[in-house]
Amino acid sequence: MNKNSKTLLVFGIKPLQDVSVAHDVKYQDIIYYKWDRNETVPSKDHVHIDFLKAMSEMENLDWTFQNNHIGFVNNRTNECVQFIRLEENLWYVENLINHGKGWEGYFWKSEADNKTVSAMMRLFFEEMRWFGILNWKLGRDKL
Repeated sequence: MNKNSKTLLVFGIKPLQDVSVAHDVKYQDIIYYKWDRNETVPSKDHVHIDFLKAMSEMENLDWTFQNNHIGFVNNRTNECVQFIRLEENLWYVENLINHGKGWEGYFWKSEADNKTVSAMMRLFFEEMRWFGILNWKLGRDKL
């Protein structure tokens, strides 16, 4: 090495931001409906919702009210998932199979805690594989 040459040192490189903080969920064509003691949003109103608003709505769903429910429909993927809040940290979850006009009554059902439901919903809104998060059982509504 030549004694007249200079060595450059780089200091102060900041680590990358935590991905979970920096990640911004993209807008999806998702509508929701809900019913509890405090508010009703009919499915026929086609009210659009984003992930953060969905999580807020779910967090505020009155679990002490027996007939509460909230549901989300991704119009782009034609997927529908709906929830009943059974307890403060327990949800009954349904994934309707071929929902909409002509629905034959088949659905997948499961139960999960807040953390699992939140993780599943993030994937649902990101249009990633969300179905495998829960252990599902097949059910049928008698129409």
